Amino acid sequence: MKGLIVYQSWWGSCQKIAETIGAGLAESGHEVDVVPVDQAPSPDPALDFVVIGAATRWPGARPKIKRCAKKYAKALPGIPFAAFSTGGTLFDEKPNTQASELIHDILEQDGLKPLSGPLKIGLEGYKPPPKLEKGALPDSEIERARDFGREIGARLAGTPHSA
Repeated sequence: MKGLIVYQSWWGSCQKIAETIGAGLAESGHEVDVVPVDQAPSPDPALDFVVIGAATRWPGARPKIKRCAKKYAKALPGIPFAAFSTGGTLFDEKPNTQASELIHDILEQDGLKPLSGPLKIGLEGYKPPPKLEKGALPDSEIERARDFGREIGARLAGTPHSA
């Protein structure tokens, strides 16, 4: 199956996660392109699935990635999807709403079929302003992203695209 991963990264962690999910999907036998939101092509009806993700920024997801999700959902109704995000507060007692939660809701509400719940990847050492520190992407979270790609790849193998 052919798919597309679109991401919006702030400090590079989300790009790393997008590429890692893509590697997991490729290991599962799927063809996938990974592109930043600024280079996302027009929705192609030949796509069998989409994966969309972003770095979590207050209030959850930036407008550009939300517009992209809406555009793909409206143009490709019924295809399978997955959503992911990185977030600096994920390991906090009360994490902020994550970008993946909002993206997942947009895609599902507009008629795409979820392959899974949203993948939420945490950063260690993030500190919000005024002490702003971007945090680090733990190896364990990178491995979770690869496993996520493999898992949704396995689900795709049993979910033929029906246009």
